Amino acid sequence: MFTKLGVLGSAMALALTTTTPVFAGTAEVIHWWTTGGEAAALKILVDAYEKTGNTWKDNPVAGGESARMVARTRILGGDPPTSMQWQVGAPLMALAEEGQLNDIDAVAQDWDKLLPKVIADNAKFEGKYVTAPIDIHGHNWLWGNQAVLDDVGIAMPKTWEELIASADKIRAKGYIPLALGGQSWQEIFVFESILIDVGGRDFLTKVTYDLDDAALRSPEMLKAFEIFAKVRDLVDPGSPSRDWNITGGLLINGKAAYMIMGDWLKGEFVAANKVPGKDIACEVFPAGGKTLVFGTDAFAMTAVKDEATRDAQLALAKTIMDPVVQKEFSLRKGSIPPRLDVDKTGFDACAQIAMGEAAEGHLFLVPDNVADATGIGALVDQMTTFLHSKMTPQEGVTAMADAVAATR
Repeated sequence: MFTKLGVLGSAMALALTTTTPVFAGTAEVIHWWTTGGEAAALKILVDAYEKTGNTWKDNPVAGGESARMVARTRILGGDPPTSMQWQVGAPLMALAEEGQLNDIDAVAQDWDKLLPKVIADNAKFEGKYVTAPIDIHGHNWLWGNQAVLDDVGIAMPKTWEELIASADKIRAKGYIPLALGGQSWQEIFVFESILIDVGGRDFLTKVTYDLDDAALRSPEMLKAFEIFAKVRDLVDPGSPSRDWNITGGLLINGKAAYMIMGDWLKGEFVAANKVPGKDIACEVFPAGGKTLVFGTDAFAMTAVKDEATRDAQLALAKTIMDPVVQKEFSLRKGSIPPRLDVDKTGFDACAQIAMGEAAEGHLFLVPDNVADATGIGALVDQMTTFLHSKMTPQEGVTAMADAVAATR
């Protein structure tokens, strides 16, 4: 069971609506936002929080895995931070099941109405909120260099069939069809988009959430591997192990026509004075799939016991969910706000597409935060092994299904 904070609700409601809070404390926050764009976004949250009369004690740790490890070590050592960046979903719920998180329902009475259901459901444990979501980042975005597309004389593809069909024209003009960093976390975005294209949201669910053996061995999966095999010929020889931002440079600098990557890539566009939706075309891919694979950063509140720190947690949770904070944060981060009622003014064309997908209920939580960790790990390992080999599609299907089955 988590520790309840509900008794503090009325006091905190007063504290956060007056210039000088009734309670003021210090929140030590572990997070992994250390780059320039991330720091600019985080400053919005920090400044807003400190305006409540509380103090933000910053504890940045580079890299998500490292930050989570530091937080876990602190918790296990009996010295938890006040709050820690996490993502909504199963790994966070595991902490709640261990009794390591406080609930924040005292300031979350209306959140069910403000958040997409998939986010609300995955931010709660036993019906109580244990984390405050601050952004939504979509993963299956297709980006296109508009100048390259114009030079080749093609439009943004809507399906994988159209993308593959355009490759010869792109090569003929001297461009790389698809910029791809050959790392498994980048490649899975490509593979997931293929699964959506082949079988839609239901098929993606069966394969990546359920790890269903029949789906993994199905004709649809064979078709997915047939498409995935063609990706080998769409990328350049420098693809293996290349980092995402270096790969993004190929798209931005007009060396590649397309790239599939999360919307954090927009930060690279802005740094290069490229306008998302104009200089760089965008599309949730495949178009019409009604599926935006996403992750949501959130701040979980640890199971501290002293009253002042609990108050600081509630103040932080309420600040995170403030609509102005959410808007200004996402404008700098390249994300969209989890709150569905945030004003769209100022968001680029691509962000507005994403906000529409969220409003329509098309969000699909990243499988890593839902599926069995060992099973999804086996799937990803076989996916990347296939791409970097000469295996046939049928061999790829069998290898993946067998690897996942071995974890069951």
